[in-house]
Amino acid sequence: MKHITLLGDSIRLGYQDTVKHCLKEHAEIWSPDDNCMHSIHHLFNLAWYVERPADIIHFNFGLWDCRRLGRNRSENAVPVEVFTRNLDFILEKVKASTRATLIWATITPVVQDRYNARFNQPFDPCRIASDVDLYNAAAAPILQKHQIQVNDLNAYVTQRGPELLICDDGVHYTSSAYQELGQRVVDQIRRNF
Repeated sequence: MKHITLLGDSIRLGYQDTVKHCLKEHAEIWSPDDNCMHSIHHLFNLAWYVERPADIIHFNFGLWDCRRLGRNRSENAVPVEVFTRNLDFILEKVKASTRATLIWATITPVVQDRYNARFNQPFDPCRIASDVDLYNAAAAPILQKHQIQVNDLNAYVTQRGPELLICDDGVHYTSSAYQELGQRVVDQIRRNF
């Protein structure tokens, strides 16, 4: 049996049941019960990566990092230069501490008009679709530097059509779309068996 760790935000929470079901006869899968949120939360919880036995760690963060501080604000919760510094540090530490294969899942898209319709007050949470692209692009050289496998969920959703997969809140997925994402994660993990 392989030991697999799944880490990530609410997108991971949505697809993890599919992953666990599909791999139940081949792997023991562990994931935190809660949303793993942003890169800073991962920094404070490096034990997720290094203290649990794992052959494969599939992980993501970024949607919380690139979230803006309000509708009328331009600052991101975790500025992109801090996000990349955190990612670089996490990868350096984890690679020095475990032999697990690391698989990064790209930050998934935002359907802007749906998101804006739900969150439209000045101090509501704010996500901007172009920020997702910015953070994914900023992560790419760090991932390449550390030779990390990439599961490009963003490209998959973009090719399939975000409007078909993402529900009314503009960020999360329909139940059938979560099953699709879960299968994509399963496929990526199985390549490392």
